[in-house]
Amino acid sequence: MNEFEKLYTVKDIAKMTSLTSRTIRNYLKDGSLQGQKIGGQWRFTMENIKQLFSNNIFLNDMSRKKRQQILNFISGTNIDIQNKIQVCTIVDCYCESPNAGQQLYEKLVTVINTKDDGIPAKFDYEFSEKQSKARFTLFGNPDFIIKTLQLL
Repeated sequence: MNEFEKLYTVKDIAKMTSLTSRTIRNYLKDGSLQGQKIGGQWRFTMENIKQLFSNNIFLNDMSRKKRQQILNFISGTNIDIQNKIQVCTIVDCYCESPNAGQQLYEKLVTVINTKDDGIPAKFDYEFSEKQSKARFTLFGNPDFIIKTLQLL
């Protein structure tokens, strides 16, 4: 590990994935997520997160969750944001390599983790090797969506 490499917390990963901290801890417990304890708290490198994202159990869980989030948005039963404007959009970025898709993903992680307006925002990411396509499903207020689209 590079001494200047960013380390992520359980809370950061929960925020990235729209899962609960408890679910992330369950992935730690079953070995799907690897990390290291520093000062009694779990810390994760981007490599640890990439390994989690390639785990079949995690991918199946996220696929189900993603479908449910989109259905909730369409049906108007999204409980994440009430009495506010929320946008859901799906963006396909055709990339030269999986690495290019991963770089976009890492930029979005930074945007999510530095967001401090108190309004929930989230995104899902998947990369199709067959199509060389990074797909992002974005949920958030219009400002977040615009900022994210400009980044992509």
